Amino acid sequence: MRSLRRKASGVGRGGVSPLVVGLVLLMSGCSMFPGLNASSVPREQRAAYEAAMARLPADANGAVASLEVFLETYPSSPLADDAAEQLSQLALAAGRTDEGMRWLGWILARRPESDRAAPARLKLAQLEYARDRRGAARGWIMPLELDRLSLDDQRAALRLRIALAESAMERLEQLSSLRAVLVAESREAVADLAVQDRLALRLEAVDRDIAELIARVTEADLEQMVARLRGRSPAAGVALELGRRALDAGRLELAEQRLEAAAAFGRSERDRVELRRLQARLMLLAEIAEAEAELPPLRALLGRPSPRTDGARGTIGVVLPLSGDFAWYGQQSLRGILLATDLFAGSRPSRSGAGKPDAFAQGIRRPPTLRPSDLRLVVRDSAGDPVAAAEAVRELAGDPSLVAVVGPIFSQESRAAADAADALGVPLIALSTREDLAEDRPQAFRTRTTPVDEVGVLVNHAFDALDAERFAVLYPRNRYGRGMRKLYWEAVTARGGKMVAVSSYDPEDVDFSAAIRGMIGYRFLTDRERAALEERSALLRSARRLEPEDAALLREAAYAVMGPEQAPLPPIVDFDVLFVPDAAEKIALIAPGLAFHEIRDVGLLGSSDWLDDELLRVGRQHVSGAVISAPFHLESDLRFVSEFVEGYRQTFGVDPETYAAEAFDATNLLLVQLSAGRSDRAAVRQGLLETRAYPGASGVLTMHPSGNARRRPLLLRVSGRRFRPVD
Repeated sequence: MRSLRRKASGVGRGGVSPLVVGLVLLMSGCSMFPGLNASSVPREQRAAYEAAMARLPADANGAVASLEVFLETYPSSPLADDAAEQLSQLALAAGRTDEGMRWLGWILARRPESDRAAPARLKLAQLEYARDRRGAARGWIMPLELDRLSLDDQRAALRLRIALAESAMERLEQLSSLRAVLVAESREAVADLAVQDRLALRLEAVDRDIAELIARVTEADLEQMVARLRGRSPAAGVALELGRRALDAGRLELAEQRLEAAAAFGRSERDRVELRRLQARLMLLAEIAEAEAELPPLRALLGRPSPRTDGARGTIGVVLPLSGDFAWYGQQSLRGILLATDLFAGSRPSRSGAGKPDAFAQGIRRPPTLRPSDLRLVVRDSAGDPVAAAEAVRELAGDPSLVAVVGPIFSQESRAAADAADALGVPLIALSTREDLAEDRPQAFRTRTTPVDEVGVLVNHAFDALDAERFAVLYPRNRYGRGMRKLYWEAVTARGGKMVAVSSYDPEDVDFSAAIRGMIGYRFLTDRERAALEERSALLRSARRLEPEDAALLREAAYAVMGPEQAPLPPIVDFDVLFVPDAAEKIALIAPGLAFHEIRDVGLLGSSDWLDDELLRVGRQHVSGAVISAPFHLESDLRFVSEFVEGYRQTFGVDPETYAAEAFDATNLLLVQLSAGRSDRAAVRQGLLETRAYPGASGVLTMHPSGNARRRPLLLRVSGRRFRPVD
């Protein structure tokens, strides 16, 4: 009794304002005995409790004293936990936190099964959290049985658990539980639109928190989440994120498994929409992967008959720069198109002819004897102007018999022409290298060999045929050089290789010593290392005066000289292959410099710019064994190439260029569709999309589902004074 009275006297000294008392009464609810049947409480206990509470709000201190006396007198009363809760609220409202927490502890110690115990535990956790005692707060909140709380208190408890979560999995589980509570509240308040709107906003915020959490955790955490959720929300969202990550990594089989799991878990419309989006992406990537796999070497297709183009009928449009600054490229391309359509009698005996074109191709060797045919070619000059190119496409599209357009060549006119073709529903096969041309343009196709194609086949050859693991690149500091370096680096790392040396030079340089030395360890040398190199140089100079056998021994000894800490001295050639993307005249200067700086037994890789007989004459043994990629090789012995070259020479009296070969192949792609009986624009477009491993004069072509062709260029090796096919 004395201890309770000492507490009461302490409360009296602090005082409780009427406003605070009013707040406590409001918090205690309208009923004098919440959660109890008043008839179950003995009359004298009920009277004592009511008398204590009746002092509020006028005599708060008296109420506190009376409630304490009540607890001392009736500690087992059904109203004891209510009295302790009222005392706690009055103390907390007056700022006496420790006292308020003691009364909450009294409830948990003396009445742990009462309806006031769960709210008391929640309040203790909140108070400890407010004092930044997270461990104590977790100790109170984690064992709490949520179903013993009101929905409002359940939300509060879950938000505290979320704040105190010690792992991503724990946080997700609590967010998931909070979401379930909000959904339950929403169902109960179905008739109250204002409450529905408020709960919808809260639910949206929780969904946003869940999505952000799922997006930032590790894949291992996501796998654990799926296992522990056992199909409960948001298992579908977690599985979708796992599927998305697998798609990003190109792991299509794993992505398919994860999306199947998401389909089994998914319940919400949002999940179903995202699932359909990811499944569509999976299908597209699977088609792309299939297309990538269908790019064998051209030689591997020699047993396949040439694609049939006889019997093609319909009207084909052509838009090329036949005048202006780019006329040469347009004329070369037009010749390839004319040869493909077998326009002239006697040019290709095995093929049926074509109708008269609307523009004359200059440089034809014999008088143009035209074949009668159901195939008509309508040619328009874009003059390299995007506006003219688009207008030409619109004019051609007005002819209902026209099935497709071939051309233009360069970026701006190709984009303009593709926009016009897409708007009018006409398939357009652009002779462009811009890979973004077909993006978001369903009617646009792009067929020319790109730098990605050239670099990709070189890197694959280095891995598969040369067993290369360590790679280097030496490139000019211009737009082309930087672009090729980037593509090479990406292709190497995608295959799991290591880039160990990168160096560059000014495009105007004629001395490449500094750039070469930068790749092989000369860039950062200490004074002691320079002294060791001088010692080695002196030995090498002495070797020049000796007999060959003695000189060889001395040179071997010189290169055995180590650095001051027994580290190897330059040249440190730690790469297996070296890629140099530059023109043949530059390579003729660089290659001897590589040999001079002791870069030997390294595979040299080059782009199609190396394809020049002058390089073979000047570079000689320094480029021997180098492998290059090229979209077209005039001297190829492959039937698909040699037949094109012979037909071109017979018709035009000159050797064909790459532009002619690529236009020839693009036109044949279209003729294959017409020969197969695809006579309308939609059918032709679908047929083009289905093109796989098409063998042509400029290598093998497979069409991606986007309309962006992937090519396998020819691989050539320098052997003696010739470029010879590798595959």
